[in-house]
Amino acid sequence: MLYLSRRRAHPLTPTLLETPLAKVRKPLNSHYTQTKQSQLQSTSLSRLPTIKYTPESPLGPYSLHRLGKSFVFLLTLPLCLVLCNSSFAIGTLPLSPNQGEYLLTPYTEYLEDPSNHLDLHDLLSPQSSQLWQSNTESSETINFGYTSSTYWIRFNVTNPNNTHDERYLEIAYAVLDHINLYLLVDDAAPEKIALGDKLPFHSRPLDHRNFIVPIKWQPNQTVSFYLQIKTSSSMQVPLTLWKTKSFIEGTQRELLGLGIYYGTMFVMVLYNLFVFLSVRESNYLYYVCFVASSALFLASLNGISFQYLWPNATSWNDQAIIVFLLGILLFGSLFTRDFLQLKVTKPHLEKFTNLLCILALACIILTAFLPYSTMIIISIALSIAAICAAIAAGTMRWAEGDSSAKYYTVAWFSLMIGGIILAFNKLNLLPRNFITENATQIGSALEVILLSFALADRLNVEKKKRFEAQANSLELEKVARVAQSEALTQERNARQAQDKALEHEREAREAQASALGIQRRANETLERRVKERTNELEQVNKKLENLSLTDGLTGIRNRRYLNKALSSEFSRAHREKEPLGVLLIDIDHFKNFNDEYGHLIGDDCLRQVASTIRQQTHRDNDVVARYGGEEFCFLLPNTDREGSLHIAEQVRKSVESIYFVVDDKPVCITISIGVVSMTPLADAEPEGLLEMADTALYKAKDNGRNQVIYFDGTEDTVDDSTNDETNDVKADKND
Repeated sequence: MLYLSRRRAHPLTPTLLETPLAKVRKPLNSHYTQTKQSQLQSTSLSRLPTIKYTPESPLGPYSLHRLGKSFVFLLTLPLCLVLCNSSFAIGTLPLSPNQGEYLLTPYTEYLEDPSNHLDLHDLLSPQSSQLWQSNTESSETINFGYTSSTYWIRFNVTNPNNTHDERYLEIAYAVLDHINLYLLVDDAAPEKIALGDKLPFHSRPLDHRNFIVPIKWQPNQTVSFYLQIKTSSSMQVPLTLWKTKSFIEGTQRELLGLGIYYGTMFVMVLYNLFVFLSVRESNYLYYVCFVASSALFLASLNGISFQYLWPNATSWNDQAIIVFLLGILLFGSLFTRDFLQLKVTKPHLEKFTNLLCILALACIILTAFLPYSTMIIISIALSIAAICAAIAAGTMRWAEGDSSAKYYTVAWFSLMIGGIILAFNKLNLLPRNFITENATQIGSALEVILLSFALADRLNVEKKKRFEAQANSLELEKVARVAQSEALTQERNARQAQDKALEHEREAREAQASALGIQRRANETLERRVKERTNELEQVNKKLENLSLTDGLTGIRNRRYLNKALSSEFSRAHREKEPLGVLLIDIDHFKNFNDEYGHLIGDDCLRQVASTIRQQTHRDNDVVARYGGEEFCFLLPNTDREGSLHIAEQVRKSVESIYFVVDDKPVCITISIGVVSMTPLADAEPEGLLEMADTALYKAKDNGRNQVIYFDGTEDTVDDSTNDETNDVKADKND
């Protein structure tokens, strides 16, 4: 999390913990600031771009819309200059401890940079304040559609309370290419955080499909946010500020919805793939590819594919959206052609469908050469044409009496509505909200289900035809019996025809029963395989978790595990009013040992010391971990000062008794130990115990090493008997 203060914190005061965000923080140095200030002296308002739009402006097909915005801005600019003393006030959001979610759109101002050359220092100048525009959109997000300009967005968030406040800033649009977030606090240098799907996924502060930045405010502190955004996708910027609990709850709800949707799509793919392998009809194969393309398209659009499938393929991430959208077009057209039998029933629509398939394949190839903004518009246009053709063909087949065509038509109509809503949203014709963002997802789910009903209805139609054939056979039997008196030969033939009809019926029923048995066995096999795979994944996850918490050299717990255990035991000790002991252990003169005997002997020394310390654990909740280098930490829950000193002395003596034989020469090892034991206070931090133990450890080193020092907050306590015993042992070893 970001620590937004220039004051140095006391070791025992609450501070912000180190997070992966440290990898992406880029504070601007003073040299940069001085340079920019000198440049600003020669900068005039004319350097900053004025908001002008012409028919030849490279702002996409919606320049008239932006022209209207610019015209309103120019009309109101003089009045605003008078009222605001030539500057616009940034909307400020006051934080409340009881509110878990804030939509930041009403508090934002924006500035368009068609030249793509402005930087933060330009925007902090007094001249630039005239170009900022307040956001007047009533939607939950900022939406500028497809544009080649860079957009800047700014807002303020203040903490009016006397306590620290932690929040998560979410930019909930996963396909933005380049995002630079600048944080300004008082007179401190701005902090820069680089985001966007053009960076590898694991470079993000938090592993989330959207862009999440953890932030912390000090009491009565105001933070200014500046966002610089450049993207080839639709310029949508949904900004939300979350408390931790609300963020987790919202994420869980999203994951539940996504799980239901993708689970449904996965089941439909597996089921119809099995049906295809059983009946070998191309309809089912096209349907499987269509459903898979729909799921992958939406997964690419909402960032799930980038998170789990190709986290480092930044160039493919944009292309995947186009490719899978064209895959929906291609396989949907093939399914339409075969399912409705257009070659026989509608030859002219069959030719048009084949043309759409060819265009889809050509566009997939062109994706590698044309920009995303061009290909997405072409793909959306072709998709709308394909959906209209499918609806037209389905409607005509429905009117001609094909019962399965009604499900087919309604299915494509659902997808068309969802696709049109999504397209209008990306083109800034509809606001971004829950309905517009999930319209395609909802429509595709309905379409997949309805198309499955259409396939099932087609099977029912075939079954109905067989029953009609049986009824006809019975009618023939009745006619034969009425004509029995006329001809015995005809009666015999009629009976033979009846017997054949019954035989066919029996064979059909046996085939139906066999198919049901195959389906049932397939479902059982599928369930068993899913369960086995789930168990395997759980075992692998447990192994991976254990490896991530174990030091690879010594085999004991690592620093990561220690931090978790310290935080947990610290909270428990505070809650139950119990003492918590901490031993910080350092091998004496280990660098000299390494230099003299080599790193391999040094590694063996570390392993033996770790094993010796671990042998002193007598309780399940005692923790021995490698703190770093030649340092180890011994965590002793519910252990007072006397108990901690006793265990520390036992550890020191055990290590002192270790002998190494190097080149036929015995070598002894000693350690120094810093000890602290206390009952945590309400305003203390776990790291404070480590600081105290470290202070005692340094005192032990200064006093001659190979001893135990207890930290009591005033003066260090040394066990003299420890030093006497140490000297005797050293003398014995030297002899």
